Amino acid sequence: MKHSAHPARRQCGQASIEYVVVTACIATALLVAGDMPQSPVDALTAAFKSLFSAYSFALSLP
Repeated sequence: MKHSAHPARRQCGQASIEYVVVTACIATALLVAGDMPQSPVDALTAAFKSLFSAYSFALSLP
């Protein structure tokens, strides 16, 4: 019976493939424009700008 020298290598490869698949699904969901007045990418950008604005305001308080 021969044991594999690096059984964890196969798991790392599987994790990489899972990461690529999930990332591709998220990127596709963001790039597909539906019947929305604003694209998902624009909505995400606006949300980050709003969050940063609120964060910087909170940091500027004494």
